[in-house]
Amino acid sequence: MKTIPLLISLTSVVLFSACSSLIKVYSEYEPGVNLFRYHTYEWRADTIPGGSNIYLSQSTSEQIRAAVDAELTTYGYKICTDQPDLLLHFHVVVENKVYYQHDWNCGDEGRAGYGMCHRVKPAYLREGTLMVDLIDVKNGNQVWRGVAVGILENVTPETRNKMIKSAVQQIFKKFPEKKWQIATK
Repeated sequence: MKTIPLLISLTSVVLFSACSSLIKVYSEYEPGVNLFRYHTYEWRADTIPGGSNIYLSQSTSEQIRAAVDAELTTYGYKICTDQPDLLLHFHVVVENKVYYQHDWNCGDEGRAGYGMCHRVKPAYLREGTLMVDLIDVKNGNQVWRGVAVGILENVTPETRNKMIKSAVQQIFKKFPEKKWQIATK
């Protein structure tokens, strides 16, 4: 059962490089929902360390939750374990990807000029995806999702924590602005 330790070690080096141009951030929200009518939230049990998310190390899970908590605080949300407005959940998906690139360097100028040097070279990468979901407690509908996708790197735990914080900050840059939400009430 070598897959579980491998998956744990891969996700423990999560997430994304703050300096990488390869990070992509997306978000979507339920049309017509004013995200600022919600004021409190609680984490779903499977995103609490020791919950059912067995593929994340406890440290990585705690870092993701702390980064999300910090961002939500800036929007005025508060943690509440007694009848919260929202449930929060996050997912981490790690996939091995192969990207193909043309290798134009043949070493022989003459051959390259006659089109004889068009080789395709595979590049093997680990791609990580972090999704943060906000779910309305009353109806169970997802009202917002933020996603960051990037290339994973093997880094020290300190650098990993900075990368997690940066990825979460980039996700929440896609969170709707309060002024816009109030104007469309």
